[in-house]
Amino acid sequence: MENIIFKPVMLGKVGLKNRIIRSATCLSGADEKTGNPSSALIGRYKELAAGGVGVIITGHAYVNVEGKASFRQLSICSDDDVLELSRLVNEVHEAGCPILFQLSHAGAFKAKEGEPALAPSDVKNPKTGTSCRAMTVSEIHSTISNFAKAAVRAKDSNADGAQIHLAHGFLLTQFLSPLFNKRKDAYGGDDIAKRARIIFEILEETRYRVGDDFPLWVKISVMEGIQQGYTSLEGIRLAEELAKAKVDAIEVSGGTFYGNETLTPSRTGIIAGKNEGYFAEEARAIRERIKGRTHVILVGGLRSIEVMANFYDKGVADGFALSRPLIAEPDLINRWIDGNREPSECISCNACSRTGKSGIVYCPVMRDATEGIWAPLPEC
Repeated sequence: MENIIFKPVMLGKVGLKNRIIRSATCLSGADEKTGNPSSALIGRYKELAAGGVGVIITGHAYVNVEGKASFRQLSICSDDDVLELSRLVNEVHEAGCPILFQLSHAGAFKAKEGEPALAPSDVKNPKTGTSCRAMTVSEIHSTISNFAKAAVRAKDSNADGAQIHLAHGFLLTQFLSPLFNKRKDAYGGDDIAKRARIIFEILEETRYRVGDDFPLWVKISVMEGIQQGYTSLEGIRLAEELAKAKVDAIEVSGGTFYGNETLTPSRTGIIAGKNEGYFAEEARAIRERIKGRTHVILVGGLRSIEVMANFYDKGVADGFALSRPLIAEPDLINRWIDGNREPSECISCNACSRTGKSGIVYCPVMRDATEGIWAPLPEC
């Protein structure tokens, strides 16, 4: 059965040579001033493409300057970005791989200091304690337009689709969250479907602008992972509504960077064959409920091809997304295809997440391994 993972497939209107997706991962490789991809970042994506993945989803790209989340983050907020984004797309295509741009807005977690960050309501950021300013209806409408225009830029750059980032605590997660969204107007409410109105309007406006054939994917946090946040039952119901809205694929993640540390999107302590795929049950529930209306992708703690094949056989997901394993081993998929089926070398220590502070993200553990020193860093 595991061979099915390596066979070509149409997934969310995108043709893949296998069912393995490079999940969106911010590599901190863009030019800080312009947000354009650096040559080093383009080289990293080309390396991933040559490494055998079925499709690459870029690290999140900000749809307007206010929505920038981190230093050296990719920009898709201006028509001037299209030329350089096209260069990235062309290099990946030449390596034989499709690519989607992930579109995002930081909301309460914006990188730029100064004016209060925008959020659904006047609340304090639960991670930093800083005050946020509630978005006006006009600002909400502008943000909807910004997402749609960004998707057009993805299409104009010859990308194979766009993924709307609803996960991990950024602005669209904040609209879903009862902790952030206390609005009394049409963009709030006591039901997650009501709080998701901005998302459905983004999808409607984006589809109008890019047409029916351009693939639109979404990434969701199926649960918020914090006390009094939204639950997995609400997240599963949201996924059902997204399927009705005819998104082409739903990538199922969970948690946020401000929530419970044991429920984060990138968990430590993953042991191959034992506790992989920590959102598998939620993904299976979503796939059962949407009844083939769209494709489901599982991400989170996947480390071995046997586990992914078993998940596929049990109806958990149609595709399987990896992040940290492909930081450690960009050619992991080719290794598996060539017959070496040992699990990923990734030890789930999250040391890679700290390397972006000084440059493009890399795996320090595997770097040391090539120098003859294989051991997790002391803080892992």
